[in-house]
Amino acid sequence: MIHQISQKITDFLIFKGIIEKEDSDVYVYGYETFISGIIDFFLIITIGVFLKCPFNAFIFFIMFVSIRLYTGGYHADTYVKCKITMILILLTVLGLSLIEFPFYTISLLMILLSITVYFQAPIENKNKPLDEMEKKKYHRISIILSLLWGIIAIMIYFFSINISVTISSTAFFITMLMIVEIYRKEEKKNEKE
Repeated sequence: MIHQISQKITDFLIFKGIIEKEDSDVYVYGYETFISGIIDFFLIITIGVFLKCPFNAFIFFIMFVSIRLYTGGYHADTYVKCKITMILILLTVLGLSLIEFPFYTISLLMILLSITVYFQAPIENKNKPLDEMEKKKYHRISIILSLLWGIIAIMIYFFSINISVTISSTAFFITMLMIVEIYRKEEKKNEKE
């Protein structure tokens, strides 16, 4: 459904002469991503409100989207699998945020994200190939974002362990999604050989 809506918007823009037909794939992908992001936001906030932790859900969304945009990582084959995966991760993060992790656990999870990002980001998606300049740019931005979120998680620990755990748990899942995609690419590469 999202693909059809994105295609219709793109076709309309081509018809009006606003964009070129040869650029249609880029626009369809962009609109799909935008519409999906809006749906994700409302879905996550709705779950957060239902579970009485909308701020934690909001923090999860902002961190998850901001870092994953530049790091890449595992992407589900279908839209439904993607949403189910995201909801399961959100529910796990919100559940973990009820536990008071010790300070060293928060620090280790944030360091794990930063190390993984430093050595592996960005992980390309077949639907969104990157040229060398984009790879360097995404690498720099993902390092900055992971360090920034790490500093926030560590500083906020002394004021709100709950939010600090939300951030560090989200960092853990972003790291795992990166590692899963690296493993999947290695498996595919080995199958071809």
